[in-house]
Amino acid sequence: MFNKKILLVRNEETFLVNAIKNAMIAAKYQVIESTYSIADLSSKKSGANLIVLYTDTEFEEHRDAMVFFKDLSMEENIIMMVIGDKPAFDLVHHYIPKEDVAFEITRPLDMTDLMSKIMIATDDEFEMQRRKCILVVDDDLTFLQMIREWLKDTYRVGMANSGTQAVAWLATNKADLILLDYDMPVLDGPKVMEMLKSESFSNSTPVMFLTGKNDRESVTNVISLKPVDYLLKSISKDKLLATLDAFFKSRKSDK
Repeated sequence: MFNKKILLVRNEETFLVNAIKNAMIAAKYQVIESTYSIADLSSKKSGANLIVLYTDTEFEEHRDAMVFFKDLSMEENIIMMVIGDKPAFDLVHHYIPKEDVAFEITRPLDMTDLMSKIMIATDDEFEMQRRKCILVVDDDLTFLQMIREWLKDTYRVGMANSGTQAVAWLATNKADLILLDYDMPVLDGPKVMEMLKSESFSNSTPVMFLTGKNDRESVTNVISLKPVDYLLKSISKDKLLATLDAFFKSRKSDK
C-alpha cells in the first residue's frame, strides 16, 4: 500500500472528511483532495490508484462529475469507493458500472472498517482479480505462449490447446472473452464454439476467432458463426491490444 495514491473527492473540508484524510495519511497513503468540479478533478486524477467519493446532501448537483467518472472508469479502469447513503449509491450506479465500485460505505462511519476496505481496494491482488480474463484456445503452443506474453500485463490469461481443454477450463473458471483458433485438428474452432454454446457455464461467453485464412470463403464461414469478431493470426501486438480494449469498452458502455 505504500506510495499508493488516493483521490479523495468531497465538497467541503468537514470534520469527518479531515478525519478520513488523516486516517489514510497515517496508513502511509498519498492523499490528494478534490472538489467535484471537472477542472479540479481533471488536474488531480493522474496516477490515482483509488478514488474515494464522499457524498453529501448536495450530491445530486454533481451529475456532470458522474459523467466524468463514467468516462474515467471506461478509459482507465480505475477503482472507486463511495461513502454515503442509498440515494447516493443509486445515483453513482446510474452512471458508473457496479464492477468499478469496489465498496459502498454507509454513514455513520466505522473508521476501522473503512480503512480495512481501502487497504483491500488498493491491494495489488485485488487489482489483478478485477482485470478481464481471456481464455486463449490454440493447438500451436508457440503461438499460445506468444499471445499470453502479449496479454499478461493487461489481462488475466487462461490457456487451452484443444477444445476439450477449453471446456474443462471453463467448467471451473470464468472468462470474459475467448480467443479461439479457427483451424485445429480433431475439433476445429466451429465445433468447439458449438460445444461452448451448449454448456450453461460458457454459452454467454463472447468468442473471437483467430484465423490464418483471409480468403473470401473462409471469412464468410467465420462470420456465419456469429462470433463477436474475427482476427487474423498475423495481427500485431498493438493491434490486438487495441481491438480487445475497444471490445471491452463497448461492452461496458452498453450496460
